[in-house]
Amino acid sequence: MKYYRLIPNGNDKEGGLLYPPQEWPYPIARDAVEVENWQNLKVELKEGIFCPFHFCVGGANMISEELKNLFKSFIGENDNIEFLPVTAISKEYGNKQYYIMHFKIIYDVIDKGNTLYVPGTKYIIKVRIDQSKAKGLKVFNSQPSINDVIISEDVYQAIRHNKYDLGLDFLLVGY
Repeated sequence: MKYYRLIPNGNDKEGGLLYPPQEWPYPIARDAVEVENWQNLKVELKEGIFCPFHFCVGGANMISEELKNLFKSFIGENDNIEFLPVTAISKEYGNKQYYIMHFKIIYDVIDKGNTLYVPGTKYIIKVRIDQSKAKGLKVFNSQPSINDVIISEDVYQAIRHNKYDLGLDFLLVGY
């Protein structure tokens, strides 16, 4: 099974960025830590159009209703992932419902023998997924960073098929 990390494509000329209010504390969401005050959050789209997946400059993964539904079709009821609704506003394109995609846990899926680390540290340069640990997982994370979303090959294919890849790149992290 192949696995891919979702990478927001900052070079995409169409895709915009989501911004929280300037006074909002950073980060908005950190995996394995409860998200606070999200009910009062409104983010603003700037510098482009809405995409299915946005990395909010306030530190959160934000996904559209369509991408949320696609993910849920693969993961079913999963108590380890939550989708917290927030409003994304745009003067040019109107308001849209988005979701903070938040992992309540850090999945133990790293192949420590084949992952590349900064020499002498625990800091990862290039992660590799352990096939046996990730077996059956479709959407997950691997480390406590803000932008760590990994998908299986079948989820990757569904994203491409449904054209939900605007503003996204995919980095192979396991095979």
